[in-house]
Amino acid sequence: MKKVVISIISVALLAGCSSSLPSQYTCESDQSFEAMLTSDLAIIRFNGEEKELPRIRSASGVQYQSDRGNTGFYGKGNEAMLVWGDITLRECELQ
Repeated sequence: MKKVVISIISVALLAGCSSSLPSQYTCESDQSFEAMLTSDLAIIRFNGEEKELPRIRSASGVQYQSDRGNTGFYGKGNEAMLVWGDITLRECELQ
């Protein structure tokens, strides 16, 4: 229950912010996205949209994925990949 309350507070604080999310990633295609990662949730901003993704179990690194599986963030260290519907951003690096 405590984790849920902390996640809700974090999301509520971010909802009131129009500024950038804490982390910026730049990808091989010269596209970029912003992300805030917590132990339970990722908030991703890309192409003028913002989505919240729950964390899922992974063998290595971190994975956050929508229930439908059409949006996901996959990261390890400073490297990441973003799947946003039909768009896949590969070889993304934390700036």
